[in-house]
Amino acid sequence: MATETPHQPDDHAGAPAEVPPVRVARWARISVRRPLWVVAFWVILTVALNVAVPQLEEIAGRDSSPVVPPAAPSQVAADTMDRAFGSGENGDSESVVVVAMERTSGLSAADTRYAESLVSTLRADTEDVAFVQDIRDPQLREALTSDDDQARYFLVGITGATGAPSSLRQVEAVRELIAEDRPEGLTVAVTGPTATVVDNTIASESSVLRITLVTVVLIGAILLLIYRSLTIPLLTLAVVGLGLGLGRAVVALCGMEGLFTVSTFSGTFLTAIVLGAGTDYAVFLVARYHEQRRLGVGVEEAIGVATTRVGGVVAGSAVTVALATLTMALAHIGFFTTTGPAVAVSIAVNLLVALSLTPALLLLVARRGRAEPRATSAAPFWTRVAGLVSAHPVRVGVASLVPLLALAALAPLITLSYDVREPLPDGVESNQGYELLARHFPVNEVLPDYVVIRSDRDLRTSKDLALIERAAAAVAQDDDVDLVRTATRPDGAPITAASLAGQGAKVGDELAEAGRQVSDGADGAGQLAAGAGELEDGAGQLADGADTAVAGARRIAGASARLTAGLGRLLDGAEQAASGSAELRGGARELASGLTTAADQVALAVDGLALVVDALNTKTLLCGLDPACAQARQGLQQIYEGQRDQLLPGLRQAAAGARALAGGTGRLSEGLDQLRDGLDRARSGTRQLADGQQVFAERLGDLADGADQLAEGTTAVRGGTEEVASTLPELEQGLSQAARVLRSTDRAIGDDPATSGFYLPPAALRNKDFRSAARLFISDDGRVARIAVLGATDAFGTQALDRSRELRDVVRTSFNDTPLEDADVSVAGVAAVNADLREYVHEDLRTIALGSILAVFLVLLVVLRSLVASLVLMGTVVLSWGAAMGASMLLWQGALGIPLDWTVAAVSLVILVAVGADYNLLLAKRIHEEAPDGAPEGVARATAATGGVITTAGVIFAVSMLALLAGSVTTLGQAGSTIAIGLLLDTFVVRSLLVPALATVLGPRLWWPQLRAGHGAGSAG
Repeated sequence: MATETPHQPDDHAGAPAEVPPVRVARWARISVRRPLWVVAFWVILTVALNVAVPQLEEIAGRDSSPVVPPAAPSQVAADTMDRAFGSGENGDSESVVVVAMERTSGLSAADTRYAESLVSTLRADTEDVAFVQDIRDPQLREALTSDDDQARYFLVGITGATGAPSSLRQVEAVRELIAEDRPEGLTVAVTGPTATVVDNTIASESSVLRITLVTVVLIGAILLLIYRSLTIPLLTLAVVGLGLGLGRAVVALCGMEGLFTVSTFSGTFLTAIVLGAGTDYAVFLVARYHEQRRLGVGVEEAIGVATTRVGGVVAGSAVTVALATLTMALAHIGFFTTTGPAVAVSIAVNLLVALSLTPALLLLVARRGRAEPRATSAAPFWTRVAGLVSAHPVRVGVASLVPLLALAALAPLITLSYDVREPLPDGVESNQGYELLARHFPVNEVLPDYVVIRSDRDLRTSKDLALIERAAAAVAQDDDVDLVRTATRPDGAPITAASLAGQGAKVGDELAEAGRQVSDGADGAGQLAAGAGELEDGAGQLADGADTAVAGARRIAGASARLTAGLGRLLDGAEQAASGSAELRGGARELASGLTTAADQVALAVDGLALVVDALNTKTLLCGLDPACAQARQGLQQIYEGQRDQLLPGLRQAAAGARALAGGTGRLSEGLDQLRDGLDRARSGTRQLADGQQVFAERLGDLADGADQLAEGTTAVRGGTEEVASTLPELEQGLSQAARVLRSTDRAIGDDPATSGFYLPPAALRNKDFRSAARLFISDDGRVARIAVLGATDAFGTQALDRSRELRDVVRTSFNDTPLEDADVSVAGVAAVNADLREYVHEDLRTIALGSILAVFLVLLVVLRSLVASLVLMGTVVLSWGAAMGASMLLWQGALGIPLDWTVAAVSLVILVAVGADYNLLLAKRIHEEAPDGAPEGVARATAATGGVITTAGVIFAVSMLALLAGSVTTLGQAGSTIAIGLLLDTFVVRSLLVPALATVLGPRLWWPQLRAGHGAGSAG
């Protein structure tokens, strides 16, 4: 390859921009007249800035920006979860690393003491560590130890966010602390997403030097091959090296002053792009200098002309790249926002260095005769290519379009990877830690998704916990979910006691026991029914006896009344006896007879009353329960005692006196006295008898009424007890059947909460063990709950990303038409972050694509002042990017089986659009210069004239990008190789074949609207 075409007197190396000569010439004159001053200025400035400003890596390490913006749903969820559950534990932690340890022969007591000592050791480092899981707690230690007792892990929180360069120092500090006093034979690794990103950063930083050395060697080899002299390669590398050092220092200064944020990847891509672009700028200037020298122009004049003519090319190229990369600042993702501005600033710095330092150094070596052009054999090759295109523009155009379109058609088949582990070698510590955990714990043990539920009320109620359990059960139904943990299932299985089916089974057991007790009491119920029958009979007899007693009492009351009247008459007669002595004997005999008869009748009545009283006292047990019966019995007792103790003895005494009187055996006065006394006592007795009979009659009436009611009640009791006795077998059978149903339901449903239901009684919520377990899943204020979900697939895979979105939708759907319908549901975790990252990548890619394409198109439009030409060139560079993506897919995804990293598409788009437009702009300006009327011959001359320089620049830039493969991070290699493929396609296909063919076919229409005559009298560099 060569950079000159010696047989064209007015041949220019092709610069796309015509800058006012006076202004550019002044730059040229300064470099030519004061070359040592210019060299000294740039060297001193570079050294001073690198001494005064910390290195770019140090500034990048101060950044704390996460991978995705803080407003991303996953970040908001993580912040909510950290505030809710971090109090007193997580502190101010922004991310978490996992300390994993393994001993294949089984963890020893020394391993346990070592793990416990790490808690105090790590907590002492308050600058880097925010919290440490207290593995000294036996229960927690058991939970974090594998079932085979060969591995254990615990979490350590750090203050740097995942992806933030500040986390680099903190993770390294944790690794240094755990390496101290580690027992022999115990494998320990710090892993987790944050540690993976840190390892990625470390690998990228360690790759920068290697990439730089490889790039310099390759560029030097290409320049040595082209120029066949050490002078030009060394001069070019000196300019590029100083420009790189100065560019890094300026970018670090901007980062330190807060103008924009820089990261580790900023330095990596900045290095590769500056080396490639800076070399191109030097090549452009040297090529035009050689062209002028072949024309016989003096050294100083040739450098001045070259600087003037190429200044527009370099400025146009730098502006294009700077604007394109600057559009990355519009993105959301930190990788883009930290890389784009850094590259833009470094390119601007290198533009100034290229336009001043390159001509100064070139003059210093040219004065010693060390920069003269050599003969080249490349010109005839490009002349033949230009002639072929000119002769067959349509065929050549179609032949170049077909492979580009075919490759571009493969681009939609690309599967972007968001797995931060893939770019790293298997031997890095974080990947070793993942493998260690995978050998002993369930998949994703340390990479769960967290569904965060935030409500405006306390969720620690039976109803809300049932709703959370319903959501957890819905999540568990997903085939891609391996395990679900939450307050209602802290160990992954639903609380059996809270299952309604389980509670139903307990009720069934109690019903069965009740059935057995009913069965055992069936005999007693029969006895109760029999006793109720006897009670009914006794009550009937009592009622009949009470009615009879009422009638007898009424007759006795009548007889007593008559007896009282008779006694009154007897007493009157006794008093008259004294005056009727003649009638005394006969009256006495008659009286004795009447008294004897009365005494006999009273004796009969007394005997009858004795039977009634005895029956009421001993035979009728229910009489004591009835107040009316008891009072009647008392009155009857009083009557009985009055007849027995007073009436009957008085009558007999009176009869004896009458007989004595009648027999004349006693003295009359004595007899009359006895008679009078007896009659008086008898009358007192009859009066008492009348009073008792009156009470007895009244109470016996009440007794009769109560006995009737008692009889009716006992009849009802007998019927009820007989009915109870008859239905007890049916009740026992029903209880047994209910118990069987509840038990069978529990056996059929088991512990599946989706079908068995869930209910925790309020008493259970106050249980100490439940509250202790629930604290891991419900915040102290009860307003935030979380569900930990362990997926069945790789947490970094596409399925996990999709699942994280599905988790949110499933939980929200389960809350429809419930009190938690308005609760905020979000998802945190690695998969959720990557899902957000995927959405931001697609959005940012659209933003970057539109921004960079628009920026480059406007530059083309300003420089070419032709709408058609600008559209044609813009279309070709976009096509070359699409073809590069398709080719990269075939290489990485197809041949190597490695999916492309998510950073590749956007980075390659910006660089290829910007640099490809530069090369095409260089050619288009030369075509307009050689063929403003669209003549095919002029297009051919322009193609041949620029072939060498554009090819050299394209190959050098492609090689600088391929040097990224020398790094240990696959991401850098993928981006570098994709850009290199695109640059080579653009150099050898688009620039060499497609654009000249299109220009030939379109002719003067390419320049619509036409420029004013004579306006194009500039030259291209």
